[in-house]
Amino acid sequence: MIQEHKPLAAPSRNSSSDREDDLASLDPNPSTTAATTTSATATRRHFARIPKPYTPNPEPISYAPAQNDLTPAKAGKPRPTWSFLNFNVENRSYWTLAIVLLAAIFAFIPQVHERLFSRGLSASRPWPNNITSTHCTTAYPGRPLVQYVLMVDAGSMGSRIHVYKFNYCNPTPELEGDTFGHVEPGLSSYDSDAEGAAKSLDNLLDIALKTVPTYLHSSTPVAVKATAGLRLLGEEKSEMILAAVRRRLESMYPFPIVKDQGVAVMDGADEGVYAWVTVNYLLERFNSFKKKPTAAILDLGGASTQVVFEPRVVNGHSVAQGEHRYPMNFNGNEYVLYQHSHLGYGLIMARSQINNYVVANPLDAKHGVSLGDKEYAHPCLPVGTRHHFVTSDNEQVVLVGVSDPTDQCKAMVEAIFYKHKKCSMSPCSFNGVYQPSLHATAEDDIYAFSFFFDLTAPFRLGSATLAQEMTIGEIEELTDRVCISDEDGFLEFQHSAEAMKELRKSANICMDLRFIYGLLQHGYGIPKTRKVKLAKKLKGYETGWTVGGSIAILEDNWFVGSLI
Repeated sequence: MIQEHKPLAAPSRNSSSDREDDLASLDPNPSTTAATTTSATATRRHFARIPKPYTPNPEPISYAPAQNDLTPAKAGKPRPTWSFLNFNVENRSYWTLAIVLLAAIFAFIPQVHERLFSRGLSASRPWPNNITSTHCTTAYPGRPLVQYVLMVDAGSMGSRIHVYKFNYCNPTPELEGDTFGHVEPGLSSYDSDAEGAAKSLDNLLDIALKTVPTYLHSSTPVAVKATAGLRLLGEEKSEMILAAVRRRLESMYPFPIVKDQGVAVMDGADEGVYAWVTVNYLLERFNSFKKKPTAAILDLGGASTQVVFEPRVVNGHSVAQGEHRYPMNFNGNEYVLYQHSHLGYGLIMARSQINNYVVANPLDAKHGVSLGDKEYAHPCLPVGTRHHFVTSDNEQVVLVGVSDPTDQCKAMVEAIFYKHKKCSMSPCSFNGVYQPSLHATAEDDIYAFSFFFDLTAPFRLGSATLAQEMTIGEIEELTDRVCISDEDGFLEFQHSAEAMKELRKSANICMDLRFIYGLLQHGYGIPKTRKVKLAKKLKGYETGWTVGGSIAILEDNWFVGSLI
């Protein structure tokens, strides 16, 4: 069912980029900007194009006839004969210029024809009475009343579709509804079975067919964006899967694929910045020409985690030059963002890192647990738990739980952040990665979502409360309580069916929560007293990158009304 909400106007944006990794994202106006890159420590720049001023009454321009102009011969005199053989050099240059201009015109004619003719055709057709907006009855001139966008998030653990419904009651699109679908496993799980991976999206696209009115099918863009899971599969396999997905979309479904990187592995930077746009758009931080403070975002997926925020300017500087620096412009307001995607520090990959560390740094058994050959004591697993694991060296081992959550488990988790790794550009967060202090330079709210929310909410206010707030110290206290609850049969959480379900679902819950706390406090250096807002949805829409990515698509309006 399409959810109806208060209209949320998209930021009126003046810039976007043509980045090679599809950062159509961010900005605001992919169709009216260009990105420039500087040197090895490139900074993505986004500049709004300034239209040339209009001159109502231009001065007439007089042209003198060319010396070699081919004018009619005077009466009574024969016309001089000429040929290409006796043309002088200057004449040849005119012909060369004419040929180049003609070639450019013929190359441009199909695009002009498509835009002018198709838009004229669509304008001549009346808008169907059964396709309506709940917020207005008449579209802004030159815009469709309703516009859908299909965004497929092909994550490491599953694929999801968002069928977003926007209206054009105003010049900029307003988010009006979202129909959601989810399938498991993710595309990367199909490995070499590219066709199987492509077919796995059929159920999601069937949702789109049922949700989007038939009249709008051919003008509803679709994008399939794969995230870190497919990146880790390797270039050859991931390209085969993406090619199979594109073929199936083109042959089986009426939706036009987004032209630039419509079916692609999304760059980690795009993922984080789209999410930042989503959160601040839903918080209405872009709906004014007066600049407002923006929220920082932390996103935790299965294979990677992203951090994006607008650091406060200190001594005239906010973010050092480099790929992590992301300048942009909304409504004439300048934003300089810090962004980074930590590949390998998503929840699932972090488990693997911790397990490998346990094997590489074996502990003594305790609590009466005995260890056999190829068995290793694991301090983050409940006592007696046995988990089969294949190490990074392709060695098959057994991890045996000895439950030491507050000491050895905490130490093992903190070790994978490599805080003592050389920091080539100071300051660093973890693993030698440059980052301005999140606590000291991010003055507004910090929003954390995805696994940050999914793993804490069941033990707090429940997942039905879609936005919650905790200090980092409270997350540590919750982690300690969950990690020792197995000692008395989880008595503390018996009153919560949702908490008990989470505890019984996975023996990794203690390790997962310990990692989340370690990432926030030890990795990013957020003090225990700082509050973090844990949010699954804001104003009825999911946090994450998909809303921001859809807004970016709408800015490039090549499809709007052109095919209906």
